[in-house]
Amino acid sequence: MKSRTSELAVGIFVILFGIALFFLAMRVSGLVGNNLKDSYEMTAVFENVNGIKPRAKVAMSGVKIGQVDSITLDPMTRLATVHLTMDGSLTTFNPEQLKQVQKDALEELRYSSDYEEADPAQQKEMEKQLIANMKSITNIDEDAYIMVATNGLLGEKYLKIVPGGGLNYLKRDSQIVNTQGTMEIEDLITKFVTGGAGKSSDAKAEETDTTADAEPSFTE
Repeated sequence: MKSRTSELAVGIFVILFGIALFFLAMRVSGLVGNNLKDSYEMTAVFENVNGIKPRAKVAMSGVKIGQVDSITLDPMTRLATVHLTMDGSLTTFNPEQLKQVQKDALEELRYSSDYEEADPAQQKEMEKQLIANMKSITNIDEDAYIMVATNGLLGEKYLKIVPGGGLNYLKRDSQIVNTQGTMEIEDLITKFVTGGAGKSSDAKAEETDTTADAEPSFTE
């Protein structure tokens, strides 16, 4: 009796351990749940997103800051729109950082021609509007671009955000305009072959011109 009880306890333990291990693997792989905090949405339009699937990670400087929510195809443009869920805790300035960003933006505004040509009342309104527009900004600048990248040579596809150098930042629920889609191996081969052929033709033409110039001319 005692032996059967022990076997039953071990069996239950193994089953519970297997279930826990399964959910842990699903959690780590991103197939269930997420750890995104203060989440919000953004979009990006690509010519080619081959290899990108829902729940693929979005990373900046190697840190996961979001994930792919869904992918749709525009019937008119025939471009892929990728809907992203972003982590607000990692892509939002804290109060001190936001003050510095606003200060830098105001300095840039005051050097603009529109600001210098405006009267004091208009200048004040322009400064007020700038501050109001920066309340829901992210730390992703407008010059940043998002590209399809790969973890290693044969790893999974993910989206990588490369920061720019601008002082204007994207708002939440906006679109990342600068994109770079998946580079197909066929396209790379075509470009290589076309480029090589063009180079060979140019070299051949240059060689012909050189030979022609080198030939002596005879006059009667």
